[in-house]
Amino acid sequence: MTPKKKGKTARSRYMMADFMPEEKDEVIRHCTEEATTISSFLAQVALDDLYRASREEPAEEELEITLKIPVKQSAKLQMFARRQGKTVNEYMSEIVTPLLAKGQTSFHNPDIESLRYYLSPEEHRMLKKYFKSNRVSPRTYVAYLALKALRRRHRKK
Repeated sequence: MTPKKKGKTARSRYMMADFMPEEKDEVIRHCTEEATTISSFLAQVALDDLYRASREEPAEEELEITLKIPVKQSAKLQMFARRQGKTVNEYMSEIVTPLLAKGQTSFHNPDIESLRYYLSPEEHRMLKKYFKSNRVSPRTYVAYLALKALRRRHRKK
C-alpha cells in the first residue's frame, strides 16, 4: 500500500465490507503481516478495481459449474441447446448472464462480520457510482475483491 500522497483529501468517509469470521481473520492476519491497516488494504483493492475497470474492456472469465439434475431434465437441457445450435455451456451462459445483471449481491447472514474502510469524499463518490452502475453491493463486492487479492498473493509465494 502506498502512503497517502501530499495534497490528497483526508479519508473522512467510510464504507463497510462483510466477511465470514474466518475470512475476516484472514484479512486481519494479512494486514498484520504486511504492516498495513485494514482500512488502507480494503480501500486499495476497491480503488484498484475501479481504476482497472476504467482502463480495460470488461474481461470474460471461464467458470466451470457442475449441475446435478434429473436425467430427463438433463436431456431437455441438451435438446434446448442443440435446437439453438449451441453447446450446453453456451446455452446456460445466455440464461444465467441476464439474471446476474439484474440480481442483487446483498443477502442477510447472521454470521457476517463487517470491517470498515475509509475513503476521501472523491473516492467515496467514485466508488458509489461504480458500484451502482455495476449493480453490486459494496459490502459483498469489496470483500470478494479482498479475498481474491489474498488468494493471488498466496499463489505468488
